[in-house]
Amino acid sequence: MKNIFITGGSRGIGKGLVEQFSKNHKVIFTVRDKNQARLIVDSFEHNNADYVIMDVGENESVQNGVKNLKSKISSVDILINNAGILIPGLKHKINAIDTDIDTIMETFNINTVGVLRVCKAITPFMQPNSRIINISSGMGQLEGMGTGSLAYRLSKTALNAMTIVLSQELMVKKIKVNAICPGWVQTDMGGHDAALTVQESVESIKKFALDGNFPSGKFLRHGEVLPW
Repeated sequence: MKNIFITGGSRGIGKGLVEQFSKNHKVIFTVRDKNQARLIVDSFEHNNADYVIMDVGENESVQNGVKNLKSKISSVDILINNAGILIPGLKHKINAIDTDIDTIMETFNINTVGVLRVCKAITPFMQPNSRIINISSGMGQLEGMGTGSLAYRLSKTALNAMTIVLSQELMVKKIKVNAICPGWVQTDMGGHDAALTVQESVESIKKFALDGNFPSGKFLRHGEVLPW
């Protein structure tokens, strides 16, 4: 049984990951609302899931959350950085020139800097052969980059760059780091017209996370390596 820490576990892909992994592993997930967390935990048939209160956008909240985490598990085997935001949403096609600067800063703070905050706090708590998975997006892929959603695209491109850097710098600690595009998924962020259900996306991520041939420094979707 592995210890798995998942950020953004209250809905969508994050909640799906918590439910799937906790069937056979110990899972701690982050939420910002304690009452909501209790409802999520109580909805599962098994009791391997627990939570910590954490806002990845705030330094103090991350530090307090990790202190709480350390009281629940001895180490983290798999860290999944899933928490993220998309403002104002996929249906709002705002050109780069019209993008609000505050939106870019807020998005970066959660989607990019938030991941770094968590990694800084968690990696000292990880043993050799541990794994980090950053939930990224094809919208951050430089090859074939489209238009619109500039803040989100920039945040995910930067996250991909951070994944490459971390994969090299954490090699000495034998911690492997990869970025995953979960695909276009039927969540609040992806919308109801998306191609994949949460279940389909989660199963693909779970299979990769537990793969014995887990690589490092790669960007993948459904097990296939993508160009950055």
